Amino acid sequence: MGLCALFLGGGISAAADPTRIVSLDYCADAYVLALAEPDHILALSADAARPYAWGRERMAGIAQHDGSAEAILDLKPDLVIHSGLGHLKSVHMLDRFGIEIIDIGYSQSLDHGRKALLKVGAALGEDKKARHMLASIDGRLMAAQKQVAALEKTHKRPRALYLTPSGITTGRGTYIDEVMALAGIDNQLAERGVDGWSSVGLEALAAKPPAMVITSFFQGRSGWNNAWRFSHHPLAKRIMDRARRVEVPANQWGCGGFFLVEAVETLIAARIHDEGPQLAETAFIKGAGK
Repeated sequence: MGLCALFLGGGISAAADPTRIVSLDYCADAYVLALAEPDHILALSADAARPYAWGRERMAGIAQHDGSAEAILDLKPDLVIHSGLGHLKSVHMLDRFGIEIIDIGYSQSLDHGRKALLKVGAALGEDKKARHMLASIDGRLMAAQKQVAALEKTHKRPRALYLTPSGITTGRGTYIDEVMALAGIDNQLAERGVDGWSSVGLEALAAKPPAMVITSFFQGRSGWNNAWRFSHHPLAKRIMDRARRVEVPANQWGCGGFFLVEAVETLIAARIHDEGPQLAETAFIKGAGK
């Protein structure tokens, strides 16, 4: 069905309780997969199954779309959710056809992710589920902070540099920096007064090599050939080989969101393994959204 046919048909009315839901990008996909009933999800974004997308193991049997307004209109959704990661022309077109659109915004903090979770929960009529997830996340963060406090009784806080295959890193004010802090890890770049996202050169890395490197997005090289040029350099490989390295799965912090707690837990688990084996039996409170 084309755009004109839909327009002549009078558009699409938004339902009070959405049962035909579409998400436009992989950040929005996470909220839909966490909160919506599977049979209420018409389609997820084209990136929903990527290695950096949270919840891809939950999407079995759910269709994906190409992000075009026509493809989404053909699905006749009663609610579209996005975080602003592209497809803005489609958003404007869908709005013209009267489809309800929820913009959760691109998150740079766990707090933003919490608010987005409640916003999507309210839009889907899943307030109770969203609040339950937040309570679980809060419990997990409390457990994590107790473990950090226990580690800091006998160990100095580690200092680390976050690094991706392309040499992208981060200073202050990003969700990566927040996760590192929650795990009791000092951000080497933030300590130098660097704000936001940045890139690190080989010369700078060699001049002050980090004792600890937190890496991510190193899984799944398909479609990322250009991004791998930095990490393939012999000097970069030598520096990373000499450093204490912790790999965080990309889908735990592919964007800022409620699921950042998983990255916090991954980093603390690595610290316990290396610094405090006696704490290894202390269980995390698992299961947000399960």
